[in-house]
Amino acid sequence: MDLRQLNNDQRDTLKQFREAVKDCKLPDSDDVYLLRWLIARDFDVAKAEKMLRNSLEWRQKNRIDAMKDDSESPEVMIKYFAVGHTGADKYKSYTLIVRYGAMDLKGLLLSLKKKDYLMYVIRNFEKSILEIKNNPERYTPSPTSIAQCTLILDMAGFSMRHITYKPALDVSFEMLQMNEANYPEFLRRVFVINAPKIYSVLYSLSKPFMHEKTRNKVRIYGHDADQWKAALLEDFHPQELPACYGGTLTDPDGNPNCITMVNMGGEVPKCYYRTSKLDATNKNCLTISSGSKEQLEFQVTQAGDILKWDFHSEGGDIAFAIYRKEDSQLIPVVPHERVDCQVSSEEGEIHCDGTGVYVVEFDNSFSYFRSKNIWYAITIDSSIPVRWNDK
Repeated sequence: MDLRQLNNDQRDTLKQFREAVKDCKLPDSDDVYLLRWLIARDFDVAKAEKMLRNSLEWRQKNRIDAMKDDSESPEVMIKYFAVGHTGADKYKSYTLIVRYGAMDLKGLLLSLKKKDYLMYVIRNFEKSILEIKNNPERYTPSPTSIAQCTLILDMAGFSMRHITYKPALDVSFEMLQMNEANYPEFLRRVFVINAPKIYSVLYSLSKPFMHEKTRNKVRIYGHDADQWKAALLEDFHPQELPACYGGTLTDPDGNPNCITMVNMGGEVPKCYYRTSKLDATNKNCLTISSGSKEQLEFQVTQAGDILKWDFHSEGGDIAFAIYRKEDSQLIPVVPHERVDCQVSSEEGEIHCDGTGVYVVEFDNSFSYFRSKNIWYAITIDSSIPVRWNDK
């Protein structure tokens, strides 16, 4: 949508929305940015404000605006994460290509923690947004219109292994939810190509995580290359589309797959896998049933004491949080977050600002079928150094 297309009521709504969020520190303060959130919530100011504030909280929690460049990126993702950018479509939408079927998601997730995987994807997404912002003539139809992205999702190579490894499904759905919640109206069109019959299973599982507006932007094509190439060329000039997808764009050496722009994925070598051994020595065991959670209370008697944790799970990831009891309320200290600790232990510590009861929570309420075994060691250490004459 373009700001010039707004009717008088919509313009008034935009003014109301700007007034409602005037206290927020926004990544972008122009009207086009605010318009995204209004469109995503059908010009309901209250809903758009809630969505935007939740997103700003998410950005702060994950330090999105402080992310560094590729020097901090895991090597395994740089080599085997099959995503890239090639150009723009006829509508000046930034083009992303994801070779999902060629990706070894299980290998990637066995090589690094889920959070590191998600942060890498988000970092690249943010880089794309910055590139769009820095090149408005290339990627924006007009100064008053919303810049968008066209996604080509290549499912060639997709098989049951992409569906049966639950952590891969979970991270895909989590990424989908992140995009829906934090990057409204960024997608213009999604072309799913080379989709086998079993792709319908993945799409059915994905639907609950997609807004209706997003679902309406998806076009799915099977292995009939003539059909999906014709569809792509309706939206792309040939020189903006890799030759393997029906265009004329190639690598400098003539490679039609444009591998210098879009990674080809492939099986992740096991040498990248995390090899840390899960050690249950000196740990307590806790079984958490599906759909339930457990809370453990620890008394902190001195401000500044250090609460340390070391835990791992069997049966899948677990959500973890720490709260401080204040009367009858639980005040978040460590935000509630799912942790993939089934491959390597999750360790951390916090300095307790105040005395009182701290509650450590292991939450399995998101799992409908699987119980989880948690091995944990939680200690409270004094932050005051021991002097030799005290011994």
